[in-house]
Amino acid sequence: MVDRNIHSELWFHGLLPREDIRVMLRKNGDFLVRSTEPRPGEPRQYVLSTMKSEEQEDQGIKHFVLKEGKGQIFIETKGFDTISALIAHHLSTKEPIKQTCVLRNPIVKQDWEIDHNQVVLTKKLGEGAFGEVWKGKITLKNGKQEDVAVKSAKLESLNKEQIKEIMREARLMRFLDHPNIVRFYGVGAGQEPLYVIMELADSGALDSYLQKNPNMTMPKKMEMIYQAACGVGYMHEKHLLHRDIAARNCLYGGGQVKISDFGLSREGVLYTMDMSKKVPIRWLAPETLRGGVYTPKTDVYAFGIMSWEICENGKEPYAEMRVADVAREVLTGGRLQFKPDVCADYVKFINKSCWSENPNDRSFMPEIIKYFQKTYKFKPVVVHPKDEHMDSAKTKPKKKLLGGLFSSAHSSPAHSTAHPSGHLTPHSTATHPAHPTH
Repeated sequence: MVDRNIHSELWFHGLLPREDIRVMLRKNGDFLVRSTEPRPGEPRQYVLSTMKSEEQEDQGIKHFVLKEGKGQIFIETKGFDTISALIAHHLSTKEPIKQTCVLRNPIVKQDWEIDHNQVVLTKKLGEGAFGEVWKGKITLKNGKQEDVAVKSAKLESLNKEQIKEIMREARLMRFLDHPNIVRFYGVGAGQEPLYVIMELADSGALDSYLQKNPNMTMPKKMEMIYQAACGVGYMHEKHLLHRDIAARNCLYGGGQVKISDFGLSREGVLYTMDMSKKVPIRWLAPETLRGGVYTPKTDVYAFGIMSWEICENGKEPYAEMRVADVAREVLTGGRLQFKPDVCADYVKFINKSCWSENPNDRSFMPEIIKYFQKTYKFKPVVVHPKDEHMDSAKTKPKKKLLGGLFSSAHSSPAHSTAHPSGHLTPHSTATHPAHPTH
C-alpha cells in the first residue's frame, strides 16, 4: 500500500517503535498512524494505533492494520479513497472502529520526529555496515539551519531487528543533553531512507584527530581527557553504562571531546553480557573478561585506557599484542605503560583510580572529575538546556537493550565495523584466552 499524501499528516509517525507508542497514547481516544517494517517481497503496511482502555495502560492499546482492495482503504467493510479520508470520517462522526474504539485525539509528531524535507544532504562522509553517513543541513522548526551528520539506511537492507536497534539507540540519545555527548537532533522515519540526525563534529573521530595532531601539548591532552570524563560522568548520572568507551567512539568538534556511538550502551548499573557477542577486548576490565560483568567501574577502567590513548596520540592499546595475549596480560595484572613525558602523579592516579584489579578500589567518575578540577584547575562543565525542537514529549527511557548498527559518523574506515584485531568473543576470552576468534 502506498499513500504518498500521508507523509504530510501530523498524526502519521512512520516507523514508530511500539516502545514510543506506549508513552504517546495515554487517554482513551488518543490515536496515531504508523508504518510497519518492510518484509522481503511484501509492501509496507500501515497501522492505526489507538488507546481503547487507558486504565489497562499498554494492554489497552489496540492496533488495526489498514487494508487495501479495489482501490479502497478500509479497516472493516466501509472503504475510503485515502487513509486521511478514513481518519477524517471516524474522527468527525465518532463512528467506532470494531464497535469499540472511538477516535478522539490525534497524537501529532514529536519534535524529535524529523521530516525528510527538513534535511538536505550535502556531502557523503562514509559508509557503515547498513548505510551511509552524510554531512548535511537541517532546518529546525524555528527556522534556524545547522550543520549535521546524517546516518542514512535503506530499509530493504535492514531486517526488523536491525531497524529496532537503530531506533533503540536513537531513543537513548534523545535523553542525553551535555556538551561532551554528541547531540541528537532526531529521526526521519516517515519515509525512506531512514535518517538518524546528529551533531556534526568538525574535527571528526577523536582517534583520527589525535593521530593527525601528534604535537599537542600535555596540558591540552589533559583538557581532552577531562572533557571525556565529564561526558562519561553525565551518562553514569543518568544510570547509563556506555560499555564501549574508546577514542574511536568519541568525536572532536568546537574544541570539545564528545562521547558517541552508543551501540553497546545499557540502562542500569549492572549488566551481564550475552557471551556470544563480540566485544572490544583491549578496553575491557578484568571482571568483564572473567565473567562478562559491566558496571560503572568497568566504564572507569575503559576510561583509563582512553586516557592512555589520548596521551599516546591515538595509538591502539596493546598494539603489538594479539587480543588473546591482551586478555592474558590483563588477567594476570599487566597494565599499559605511559611514556616518560606523562606526569608520574597522573600515571599513579590512573593505575589506582581506574585500573585497580578490584573494582571496589577504583574511583567513581565524579571523583575522577573532581581530581581533574583540583589538579588542573578545570572549571565544571555548564549544561545548557536543549533548543525547543529537542522536546522529548515527556517520555522516559525504557529499560530495553540498546543496539547500534552504524559506526561513529566520523570514524575512520578501520573502525567502521568490528575491529579485526581488537575483538574476541567473551567466551573465548574467559575460558580459552590463547585462542582468539579474530
